[in-house]
Amino acid sequence: MTDRIAELTKLTLEGKMFAEMTATEFDREDIFLSKQEMESKRLCEHILNQKPVLTQYQKMTGFFLCRNGIVVGDAFHRQGHKAWEEMRKDFYLKNIDNLSTLEWQHATADYKKVLEKGIKGIIAEIDDSLKLHTEKEEQEFLSALKNVAETLIKWAHKCSEKALEMSEQTDIPEYRSNLKTLSEALKNVPENKPSSFYEAVLAIYVCFSADPDSVGTLDRYLNPFYEKDLKEGKLTRDEAKEYLQELFLMLQAATHIANGNFTRGGESHFCIGGYLPDGSDGFCDLSKLILEALIDLPTWIPQVTLRWTKKTPKEVFRFALDCERKDPNKRIAFQNDEKRLKCYTEICGFPFEKAVGYTTVGCNEPAFLGAITGSNSKINFARCIETLFHKKSEKIINTKDFDEFYSVFLEEMFSDLETAYEYDNKYNRMRAKDINYLSSIFFQGCIEKARSLTQGAGDVVIASPMYIGIANVIDSLIIVKQFVFDEKIITMAELVSALKADWQGYEELHALILKKGDFFGNDTDRSNYVAQKLYQSLYEFLKDKTNLFGYHWLIGDLIGYNPHHKWFGEKMEATPDGRHKCDSLKFGLGQSEGKDRNGLTALLNSIAKVDPNAIGCGSTVTNLMIDEQLVKNEENFEKTVDMLETYFKNGGVHFQLTYVSKEDLINAKATPDDYKNLRVRVSGFSDYFVKLNEAIQDDIIKRTTQK
Repeated sequence: MTDRIAELTKLTLEGKMFAEMTATEFDREDIFLSKQEMESKRLCEHILNQKPVLTQYQKMTGFFLCRNGIVVGDAFHRQGHKAWEEMRKDFYLKNIDNLSTLEWQHATADYKKVLEKGIKGIIAEIDDSLKLHTEKEEQEFLSALKNVAETLIKWAHKCSEKALEMSEQTDIPEYRSNLKTLSEALKNVPENKPSSFYEAVLAIYVCFSADPDSVGTLDRYLNPFYEKDLKEGKLTRDEAKEYLQELFLMLQAATHIANGNFTRGGESHFCIGGYLPDGSDGFCDLSKLILEALIDLPTWIPQVTLRWTKKTPKEVFRFALDCERKDPNKRIAFQNDEKRLKCYTEICGFPFEKAVGYTTVGCNEPAFLGAITGSNSKINFARCIETLFHKKSEKIINTKDFDEFYSVFLEEMFSDLETAYEYDNKYNRMRAKDINYLSSIFFQGCIEKARSLTQGAGDVVIASPMYIGIANVIDSLIIVKQFVFDEKIITMAELVSALKADWQGYEELHALILKKGDFFGNDTDRSNYVAQKLYQSLYEFLKDKTNLFGYHWLIGDLIGYNPHHKWFGEKMEATPDGRHKCDSLKFGLGQSEGKDRNGLTALLNSIAKVDPNAIGCGSTVTNLMIDEQLVKNEENFEKTVDMLETYFKNGGVHFQLTYVSKEDLINAKATPDDYKNLRVRVSGFSDYFVKLNEAIQDDIIKRTTQK
């Protein structure tokens, strides 16, 4: 790390690089304008009234925030989105009938378009669209986009003037030269397409304000500039590393230090590697440099995921895993392009050339460059099991075999899903009342269709509500098959009675189920059969279904930052998997509580086999808790690399690693001051264990440590 980056890092970690907002006084007569004219006018005035964050150490500037709730800001933070705020008061994190909960959405801007055309080229697209769309509301929307785009150019020029002014205030020749270079560069980008790698990173730096979330597929759209400048001798690898690190520091600084999310990587998440449109593997020297630049920084944001393909060289996969084990802040995860692209091409119907443009955002939601994630909700997937055993037990008491029971179960499951998906549509329908101007400039379809990104403008979008409790459902089905029908240890009536009594008076049965249950994750014929049967049913149900915007429904299973597994579970009765009344549900595709008794290989095999159709390639996570000797010991590490590569080859979608002893986790919960630096992977993001919600801490403690 250079001295310059070290100084910027210090300022960032102290919270001094955050873009504090300057208040703007608006003309009271704005209310006489149309809604779109007033909102866009005030947004433009707000932007131009902001003050660039600039120190003598910088070679980049231009970030601003719209967080006052008065102007309509970016689509991620949703400030000024009045319909969202109205809905949020009654439904955000407040479930409906213990089935559906309104949650957040992530996205990524189309930085590739910015680098290919510049904002001037985007304005030309808006002008072309204005000729095609003649309705008044469409004309007003497009005119608003044009005004905001032109304002972003003016903002860059304002930043240029500030950089030149700052250059005259420093006595250090290197820093003075940097600021003058910055001033000149801001006269070109993001107005025009960049002429160098430096200008390309700077353009992203400025445009990130329009959607301060994910930077998408960073390595592939920056690589042409990187390779060209290296070849022409205009750039060294070390200089490129500095530019990347300054960009990453800005991503960190975009979250206020007092915000609880300041140490959570999910605030900005992007991908490297993966298939390119020509079918080659996209991991390149720039991809490697991105990892090197990131792990050199003692920050938490952004986090990055390696997209693995069958063409990914073994040494690349090993390198990324080596970076992961050396990274104290746990910012690296892994996923499988083979499985995801099968889903996006065969189920969603996206052309391969577009499908390869996916990234993962937030905790691990899939999105495409210039697109939003299409869903807003979490679903209590286990509610249907509770309903059958506690409210509609007469339907299952006399079922003759597992297939008959499963048919009844499917009726209840599909009924719940239909209801939950309609709630997701209602959330989207409500949000569509909000018109966004700042982010929509950089999102697919908004200009062409004269429609806000909140209104379904995108044509490559995935709708993936998260199923909370999917492992509970699989295990419950397994126990019914094993104990009631296969081994006939109990009758269905006895199981119903045990659950209605919350296992009170049935302690021996409860202990037997926990000891002998053929639970998911053990790679047995029965457990794999039941899990695959469930995913096959979900595939048949969902494969042709879309939401109100035409986005394909896929299965997700993560909770994000909030303990939805606890909130759903604490309102539920006991379930056949051995869960007690009010106990938390499980999240993610995996196993815990020691139920995965046959070891890590068996667990990975079970997960890899469960979904051959790839319907579960929505917002999914697989948390692996492994003994640290599997990564710290060099001989064991090589075996771990081989095992995880095989897991992907067999069909696994995702994994993220935590290697902390259960004893340390328990002690950290009891005496947090002694474990302030203990960091873990959670649900597609990482954070300090002691800062997590107690319910999430408990879930991590319950994970089985594999040796």
